[in-house]
Amino acid sequence: MLGALILGVSIARTAFGSMAAARMERERMVARAAAGMALADAEADIGGTTPASSARAAWFAGASGGFADGCGTGSQDLGLCLPAAAPLPPAWQAVDLAADDGAPVVPYGHYTGAVLATGGMLPARLPGYLIERLALPGGAPPQTLFRITAIGFGTRATTQVVLQAIVRRPTVAPPPANGQSGQGGQAQPATPTDPPTPGTPAGTGSPTGRISWRDIPNWPELHARAHH
Repeated sequence: MLGALILGVSIARTAFGSMAAARMERERMVARAAAGMALADAEADIGGTTPASSARAAWFAGASGGFADGCGTGSQDLGLCLPAAAPLPPAWQAVDLAADDGAPVVPYGHYTGAVLATGGMLPARLPGYLIERLALPGGAPPQTLFRITAIGFGTRATTQVVLQAIVRRPTVAPPPANGQSGQGGQAQPATPTDPPTPGTPAGTGSPTGRISWRDIPNWPELHARAHH
């Protein structure tokens, strides 16, 4: 009887441990999917989903302004940051991406109008992102380079995944592939497509081109170090 009791307790502990591991894995998957959606939302923001007449769209297209030291918190420049000069930490480390008040992190859909349900078996909070304008290396073709840092939450807000991507947006629309022009002899820009999913480059005609992306599992430690 004692042997059977010990065996039963061992089986029960193993089963509960497996269930806990499965729950944690599911939490990570929900948070990671939310962070990926925030990356795509930021790419749509950069690609011109906001009204073409807005100051934000002009800044993404290369106009001066919008990006300043620190990160913007206004109606048009929310979440727009310039990289800090060394030895200061970059904005994506200095800013508390998981802060309850949100600012200066851009909530999902704030500029694009995209909608994401939260609560229950879905993310506990809306994901969000920051966008930093990066300096171009010498001799690079005319384009604007951005670093997006996005955070997603699991069904519990304490489960967090941070993803980061480098994207580019040409400042001038390329001519049509067939060399023909539209009305009045003006080259017609390509029709934008939906942003790519995390881990895949943007396709031809996409408003932005994703150069690279990565998961940052130690973001909490980097953020804590930036404030010491």
